[in-house]
Amino acid sequence: MLTTLLIILFLMQVISFYFIALLNAKISKFNEMERKQQQVLLDIEDSFSAYIAEITDENNRLIQELQNTEVPHTTFSKIAENPSTKEARVFEPPTSFVSKQVAASSYMKSAQTTAKKVPETMREKVLFHHEEGRDPDEIAKILQIGKTEVELFLKFKD
Repeated sequence: MLTTLLIILFLMQVISFYFIALLNAKISKFNEMERKQQQVLLDIEDSFSAYIAEITDENNRLIQELQNTEVPHTTFSKIAENPSTKEARVFEPPTSFVSKQVAASSYMKSAQTTAKKVPETMREKVLFHHEEGRDPDEIAKILQIGKTEVELFLKFKD
């Protein structure tokens, strides 16, 4: 009776050591997976930090570019200053008449020059190059700005 009890206890110890070894293997796999996830998390965090730093630099450069571009000034102030001189003028008929053909050709020339508007702002330049059929990479190289910035300009055209 004592021998059977000892054999049963011995078998139970062997089985428990086997289960302990299995649990230890699972725990080590879990710890290894956790270390890998921490490494991936750090890599992703570094990538996002670099991406955010790049976007911040591009945004700062865009702000500087927008601040450096000149805003066309209108002449409303000059018109507002001289209303009395306009009222004081009496209508004078034109002294020389121009033929309709000359006037029409002159009008067509001025219409053509206004149609070829030179882009002033960075947004207009990006849209101008995009209308010419250039890729965002090419536009970014030509204008010396970031590709992401060009894509944002194209995305928000309106």
